[in-house]
Amino acid sequence: MKKIIDKLSNENRFELYSPIFRLFICFHILKDLFVTNSLKDLLYKGELFLSTNNSFILESIGISTTFVRDNYNFFVLFFVLFTILYLFGIGKHYVGFVIYIFYDIFQNLNPVTLNGGDNILKFAILYMAFINSYKYFSINKLEFKNTEINKLSNFISNLSGYSICIHLGLAYFLSAIHKIHTDVWFSGVATYYTLSLERFQGTSYNLALAKNAIFVTLSTYLTLMIELLHPFLVWVKQTKIILIIGAILLHISIAILMMLYDFQLVFIFLQGFYLTNTEVGKYLIKPLENFIQLIKLKIINKKIKYES
Repeated sequence: MKKIIDKLSNENRFELYSPIFRLFICFHILKDLFVTNSLKDLLYKGELFLSTNNSFILESIGISTTFVRDNYNFFVLFFVLFTILYLFGIGKHYVGFVIYIFYDIFQNLNPVTLNGGDNILKFAILYMAFINSYKYFSINKLEFKNTEINKLSNFISNLSGYSICIHLGLAYFLSAIHKIHTDVWFSGVATYYTLSLERFQGTSYNLALAKNAIFVTLSTYLTLMIELLHPFLVWVKQTKIILIIGAILLHISIAILMMLYDFQLVFIFLQGFYLTNTEVGKYLIKPLENFIQLIKLKIINKKIKYES
């Protein structure tokens, strides 16, 4: 047990990827607020036919949900303000927890439009409130001179980061178990019905793919395999990258074929928590640096060619 505690305390395993995910959270929230603003009367203010729910957090602290609905514009204003603070790492853990409260209230104002991505993102935001994600993309780094406090920070950050990984793994595994107990998935024809639905006609090839027996069978069983194996083999060094790539490709295909963009984007970004700091540098940061360097060289070459 002492070895495990020491391992969790010596280094923040998520110090490179958690800042990236913090930026994703902020841009995702700002995008949601912008996109739904024109529909606020229907979705959040309860002024039209769509039924809405009360917020548990608001009601538990004695604030009426109706009050927030009546002052929705001010709610959004403060939500945007705190999101921008979180984006720049201002307020650190305190603002991170405030973001969770705002996001939970935002979801409860209208749960009708929520999907699996929204649900797991809410928990990820809560876990992120305890992770020290402020070494990068932050105005001021969160550093502790006291060695013991620094170890405690690393310990809490690692527990929270691993909680995200375990939560995601459970989501995959329980989804697979549920699917196995349904006839269409067990028989290998689930994607036929999915791709045939008009609601999910993401491309003009959906119907053709639905009629291809080989594609339907492979896509159905491969989905089950990824969801069943991912929670276990993603922890094995030799199979980790294979499972992460497989999951990313699965979510990209769902986004393209079924037009479930936000849902899949959340799950894709969550994959990064399985990577160590070294792997984040190798597979994400280094390729990005090379790409930026390549762009710079092309711009310089064009400039030299133009001047000559």
